Amino acid sequence: MMARDMLLINSQDFIRKIAKGISSQYQDDRVSEDDLVQEGCFGLLEAIPRYKPDKGTIFHTYAGYWVRKFMWEAVNIFAAPVEIGSLNDIVGDEERTELIQFIADPYSETPEQIVIRIETIEDVRMGLRQITARERTYLLYRYGFVDGDEHPVLETAAHFHLTEKRAKKTERAALDNLRSKLPH
Repeated sequence: MMARDMLLINSQDFIRKIAKGISSQYQDDRVSEDDLVQEGCFGLLEAIPRYKPDKGTIFHTYAGYWVRKFMWEAVNIFAAPVEIGSLNDIVGDEERTELIQFIADPYSETPEQIVIRIETIEDVRMGLRQITARERTYLLYRYGFVDGDEHPVLETAAHFHLTEKRAKKTERAALDNLRSKLPH
């Protein structure tokens, strides 16, 4: 087992203690203590390559900053003031638009093309249901399902109180997870 993995395993109590503290401050059902622990693990993994032992700081003192940072970023994403209508409403509107366009100009697309597009929308909707609430919230905001406007990465990062790097990482992970849920 690699030293990094051992450090992560041996730091679980440390991470759980921080998660309990943040969870007691936050007191909201949208983020669980387990989610905070997971984010804390990501923070610890971020701290490992950045740690400089010659600076005289104890590793857990240094890592505590990163663990808390990642946990609070998760809280900010979960607590973001994003009101999301049901996915059925969003997809239903698009399907109705497709049908209206086909009726108005039946030669613009073949019925097969419309069926394929509707099936694709349904696949994405099912995929969105299978990813985490955090990832879903991020993607729905970023790609304009919340307000109809696609938001650039920097704007999305600011909205969720993230750094640009963390926003890109969150987006990449969310899209990868969504792709893995789509039928091949």
